Amino acid sequence: MTEQQLPLDFKNTQTKTFIDFIEGQNAVLLESLKSFIHSDEVLFYLWGEAGSGKTHLLQAYVTQLLVTGKTAVVIKPSELDKRQNVQLIDMFDLFCLDNIENIAQDRAREEALFFWINEIKQAGKKIILSGQLSNKSPQWQLPDLRSRLQAGRTHEIKTLNREDSLKVFKQQAKNKGLKIDSKIENYLKNNCAMNMAYLSSLLRKLDQATLVKKKQVTIPLLKKIVLEK
Repeated sequence: MTEQQLPLDFKNTQTKTFIDFIEGQNAVLLESLKSFIHSDEVLFYLWGEAGSGKTHLLQAYVTQLLVTGKTAVVIKPSELDKRQNVQLIDMFDLFCLDNIENIAQDRAREEALFFWINEIKQAGKKIILSGQLSNKSPQWQLPDLRSRLQAGRTHEIKTLNREDSLKVFKQQAKNKGLKIDSKIENYLKNNCAMNMAYLSSLLRKLDQATLVKKKQVTIPLLKKIVLEK
């Protein structure tokens, strides 16, 4: 295939696993997701608020499938637009589509998604959809698509509590080479929102700041970034 025929931005799915996912109240979701590939169902619909771990789960799922010898790919909503990309259905066992809220209320993309789901079903393959919208949201305007989205497995990912959110933050910081000592942890607990959307944004700013200043996280640096937010 030429680059023009296959303009996909393949993501690195090897960095996320189920092992480093803090499940919180999502044990049933994880069990259902792991068994999906062995089921007769075609579609898995995962939804929840920003920062709840949806993308992590998609990448972890792809990582697990690669180990078993199956093939999978994560694609973007914009990549549905080019009909020649449908030939990918012959190449992979599973398709993951993230940020599907970017498709709702766009009739052309809703029709494209409906087309892809039908083609995947006909080929005997599977698809996982992930986004911030419920599959029952009125923002889905195409009736046939709404019906398709509600036909498979559906799970809402539950947000983590404060303690688990901090655990994820510390693990992600460690992966970036940032040390979060007890003083930093106490400051975060007392002065910052304990949700992953906020903490992920904070971590990106800390990572950038420490690279520029070539030093570890300190209370003054953390205070400066928190106040800027």
